[in-house]
Amino acid sequence: MEAYIQTKRARADGTFDSYLTTRVPVRETAVPWKGRTQTGYGRALPTPYMVEWRGRWHRVKCICFSNAGTLYIGKAYDQCLTVQINE
Repeated sequence: MEAYIQTKRARADGTFDSYLTTRVPVRETAVPWKGRTQTGYGRALPTPYMVEWRGRWHRVKCICFSNAGTLYIGKAYDQCLTVQINE
């Protein structure tokens, strides 16, 4: 399993500039109960993955409001780093 983090920066008009895509270590853990929803949709859904970024392990979260979700690490989606996990 491998993970890639894509750094970005938000512009004033709401779009993003992408800067760097880097490979990072990833591990699979138990999914925490906090943050789960009954519907499976939401803004900060926990996933079983953790990635190491700048010397710390971060829980990968998912934002999902339809059939597709986006994986990220960070406090809020507009101030975060996008994650791609390949198995």
